[in-house]
Amino acid sequence: MAIDRFILVVRNLSLVGAAGTGDAAASVGVMGDSAGIGMLPIVPKLDNTFGAVLLGTCFGLILYGLTAHQTYRYFRLYPNDVPIIKALVTILMSLETFHTALCIHMCYYYLTTNYFNPLALLSGVWSLRLLPVVTGTVIFVCHGFYARRVYLIGGLYKPLVIVIAGFMLGELALVIAATTESFIQATFAAWEHYTWLISAGFGCAVGADLVLTTTLIFVLHRSRTGFKSTDSMIDILIIYTINTGLLTGIFSLLSLIFAVVEPSNLIYVALNMVSTRSYANSVLAVLNSRRSLVERRFAQLDAGTFGMSALDSDTKRPSGSEAFQLPQLRPKVIGIKVDTENVQHRDVVSESQGTSSLDDAFRHKETV
Repeated sequence: MAIDRFILVVRNLSLVGAAGTGDAAASVGVMGDSAGIGMLPIVPKLDNTFGAVLLGTCFGLILYGLTAHQTYRYFRLYPNDVPIIKALVTILMSLETFHTALCIHMCYYYLTTNYFNPLALLSGVWSLRLLPVVTGTVIFVCHGFYARRVYLIGGLYKPLVIVIAGFMLGELALVIAATTESFIQATFAAWEHYTWLISAGFGCAVGADLVLTTTLIFVLHRSRTGFKSTDSMIDILIIYTINTGLLTGIFSLLSLIFAVVEPSNLIYVALNMVSTRSYANSVLAVLNSRRSLVERRFAQLDAGTFGMSALDSDTKRPSGSEAFQLPQLRPKVIGIKVDTENVQHRDVVSESQGTSSLDDAFRHKETV
C-alpha cells in the first residue's frame, strides 16, 4: 500500500542520513523529507460525501435522543395500551437503535480507522450497505400505523388503504433491491448506476405520505359538528396532521431529489438519516399527544358547556390525572338535578290531585 511504501522510503532515507556526515547528511535528510512528502497519498475532499454523512449522523443522534425520550414517555403514560401499539413502539425503537449504531460505525470506519487510507473511501462498508433496508423498514412500519388508522375509519376510505399498501410494498421492495445491489457492487463508482432504486423508493414514500395526509385531513374536516369546542379540537388535529406529514414528506422529497441530481455524493444518505428519525418521532408524537388532547377537551367542557360555570366558580379547577375523573362525576350531578326536577314534578302533581279531591268533596257536600 501507499502508506507502507512511504514508511519504507522514510526508513531508508533516515539510514542514509545517519551514515553521512556534515552537509551531505543534512542534504540527504532534506531530500528524504521532500521525497517522502511527495509520496503521501492525495486525500480527496470529503465535504459532500463523508462530511455530509457525519453531519447527518450528528443531527440523527439528536433526534434519536428525542425518540428515546418519547418512547419512555409512552410506556409511562400508556401502560395499558393495546398490545399491537406497544409492539409497534418497541419495533420502532429497536430499528432506530440499530440504525443509529450503523451510522456511528460507518463514520468511525471511514473517518477514524481509515483516516489515512484513501483507497478505503472508494468502497462501501457493510454498515453503509445496510442503511437502505433499515431506513425503508422504519418508513414501512410508520406508514403501516397511519394506514391502520385510515382502515379503522372504514366506509369509502378502505379502498385507499390498498393504494397506500401498494406504495408501502413498492418502497420496501425497492430498498431491499438497493441493499442487494450495494453488496454486489464493489465500489461507489459502480453503485452510481443503481441509485435510481433509492430515488424510486423515496418516491413511493412521498406518494404514501401524500395519500395518508390528504385522507386524514379530509376525514377530520368532514367531522365538523358546528359546535365551537369540537371544531376547535378538530382544527388542532388538522394542523398537527399537516405539520407531521409535511415534515416527513419534505425530507423524503429532498432525499429523492439529491439521489437523482447528485448520485455521486452522499448527501442523500445524510438526508435519509434525518428522514428516518422524523418518521419515528412523528408516530410517537401522535401516540403521546392523546392525553393532552383529552385534557384540553375536558377543560373546554369544564368552562361551561353544561351551563355549570357559576356553580364551579368557587371550586378549585382539577388538573392532571384528576381531570380524567370528571366524566365520572358529571353524570352524578346531572342525575341529581333530574331527580330533583322529578320530585318537584311529583309534588306539583300531588298538590293538584289533592286540590281536585277537595273540590270534589265540596261539590258532593253541596249536592247533599
